[in-house]
Amino acid sequence: MKLKWKFTLLFTLILTGTFVLSAVFTSYRSYESSRKTTDELSLKLMSSKASEVSGWLSQRIRELHTISRTPTVTAMEETALKEYVTKLSSDMDAYYGNEYGTFGINDFSGLEYITENQTIDVRDRSYFKEMLVTDKPYLFSAPVSSKTDGTPITVLCYGISGEDGSKKGFVAASISLKKLTEITGNLSIYEGKTMIMDRRGMMYTMGAESYPKEILTKIRESIPSDSPSSVVQKAIDENHHAFYAEIPSSPGWYLCTLVENEKLYKEASALSLSLSKVFVTMFGAGILGAFFISSQITRRITNLSVAMDHVQEGDFSSQLPVKGNDEIADLSRHFNSMVKDLKRLMKEVVETQKEKRQRELEILQAQINPHFIYNTLDTLQWKALEYDASDLSELILSLSSFFRVSLSKGKEMIPLREELQHVRSYLDIQKARYEEILTYEIQVDESLYDMSLPKILLQPLVENAIYHGIKPKLSHGKIIIFSQLEGRDLLLKVQDNGVGMTEEQVNQLEEAFEGKRQPVSYGLHNVHQRVRLTYGSPYGLHVESSNQEGTTVTIRLPLGKKEEIYDV
Repeated sequence: MKLKWKFTLLFTLILTGTFVLSAVFTSYRSYESSRKTTDELSLKLMSSKASEVSGWLSQRIRELHTISRTPTVTAMEETALKEYVTKLSSDMDAYYGNEYGTFGINDFSGLEYITENQTIDVRDRSYFKEMLVTDKPYLFSAPVSSKTDGTPITVLCYGISGEDGSKKGFVAASISLKKLTEITGNLSIYEGKTMIMDRRGMMYTMGAESYPKEILTKIRESIPSDSPSSVVQKAIDENHHAFYAEIPSSPGWYLCTLVENEKLYKEASALSLSLSKVFVTMFGAGILGAFFISSQITRRITNLSVAMDHVQEGDFSSQLPVKGNDEIADLSRHFNSMVKDLKRLMKEVVETQKEKRQRELEILQAQINPHFIYNTLDTLQWKALEYDASDLSELILSLSSFFRVSLSKGKEMIPLREELQHVRSYLDIQKARYEEILTYEIQVDESLYDMSLPKILLQPLVENAIYHGIKPKLSHGKIIIFSQLEGRDLLLKVQDNGVGMTEEQVNQLEEAFEGKRQPVSYGLHNVHQRVRLTYGSPYGLHVESSNQEGTTVTIRLPLGKKEEIYDV
């Protein structure tokens, strides 16, 4: 199958994303529809529950209406009233149990007849004052404490009228808030808490103190300001909804249920979750299918890219397996051919350059004649000793040692011992010049001295440390050369306490090492390139530096075999 057809198949799979989007949209719409149905059902339940509470209160109102029309009551004769109310309380207790608290009949004097031998003064009660001026046949008082036993109650007051229609007093029946709490406690809607309150926020059920203060405040603030014809639903906060249904028998009273959103929309969430799981499974299967097919297509492209990276790093051994006759197979064949040609050309270039350097060195040595230089320097050294110029003698000795390693009979690889001697000679020469500002230490394990490495690696690093680190410091500087072993690699480090470099300067050096920009320091760059050409990646130089604190340059080398030590 041609590559373009495979990508066509992949694009077809991508189009299934449209189906996924449709599935998500369907899931969302299903959730919203289920949520809407839940809301509608909740409103109907609230309306039904409000009617239940209204029915119970209406029964109490009708009972007081009947009592208020009793001839004994309308006559308002004190002795008869006391006997009547005593018998009434007894009968009501026997018939209704705890439906009521106490009964009383008030003649607007402020005294309320409770039993034959008991009256209470209610002139300070708000409901007494309201009954004096209201045109309504009945009313419910704000919550008060009973004057007989101190329990929280609301008082249902029903007016008593004479034959001429004049107001003569009222019948008062206390209804315990505990009783109202019991009634609302049976009206569970989605495990919510139900209460009765009026438009002013007065609570006619108990247990409100269990709510957080901020929740109660928001419930009161959300009470409808008018008398709605239907149940009202309002969001209290991000986690709760409240339903308000006016109780018909008591205008201004509301049945309020506070429900947690999690429980209110539990079924909607479950439906949405189930649909989401189905869609996620389908989407996951589609993604796996797309991934499998795309992997089949792109694996060979990835292999080609990796092989190119290896070539970029200097590894010309990469050869790709060629399968099929599609475009990627053609690319692989061309790549393999190109790598073979590059490898051959690189080998030719290396051999040519090596031969060229060897010829140049031979010419240089022929011109310089190393033995003549060494003999001349030895003569100068002895002459210096004859004149008791020991400092000059040591300097000449260092120069002789420096040239000895630099030439080293044309060899490219020398023992680490010789490399250290070479850099020590260079440091001694520089120390004679910069005696006031330069000291050095060499701390290399002697067990590594026979290890072979390309010659003249350390001297350019030391030279860079002196001229770019210590000299600009204008004060005492120190260079330390030391070694570390890391696995099968040897790390040679040149550390100075000079002026250091900024992070930007270090990055520029590292980029130059990798060929991403022109060299900043040709000495360091040449050392890095020589190591990289000799050993390949990841060997070479690494720079660490802190501004005004110093610099450490590390040469990473593989641990090599011991070389035979040559004689000059």
